[in-house]
Amino acid sequence: MLLNNLTTDRLRFRPLTLEDKPLLMDFFEDPITTEFHLIDAETPIYADNWLRRQLSRYTNDQGGLHAVELLETGELVGQCGLLYQWVDGIPKWEVGYHFLRKHWGNGYATEAAQACRNFCFENEMAETLISLIHPDNLRSQAVAKRNGMTEWKRTIWRKMSVVVYRIRRSEWESVV
Repeated sequence: MLLNNLTTDRLRFRPLTLEDKPLLMDFFEDPITTEFHLIDAETPIYADNWLRRQLSRYTNDQGGLHAVELLETGELVGQCGLLYQWVDGIPKWEVGYHFLRKHWGNGYATEAAQACRNFCFENEMAETLISLIHPDNLRSQAVAKRNGMTEWKRTIWRKMSVVVYRIRRSEWESVV
């Protein structure tokens, strides 16, 4: 698993497990945190499918979202990770992030996204890294910008309009 035990000053990444479902239910049941998600099933079923999809990604070398915990307490604050995605028929590595609303405004999403970006480029996984973001999701767009990304293009991905934010390795190298 790509990011297992990756740490930052305040956060630790670990693989999600089926035991995380009750905590993730808080995320999926919050209409504000999921405003830009296409939830197509009852919350318990959707959360279970979500977790199983991440577990499948881990075993198929497709990255996956990881649990992000506070280093000091072990409290789960959200999910972040590198995901292998197909965008307009081209494979790309994406940094994705979803955090519990009670932890918004603490910089955790930016810190975790930057750790993923650094991991991707330090391990020479790709020449570019993207984030797929709903056009109205200004909070996630702000995280992408703090992660050094700029808007690259707009497209349809999984039947949804998205803004594709991107950073190139050369851009990352000029700021680290």
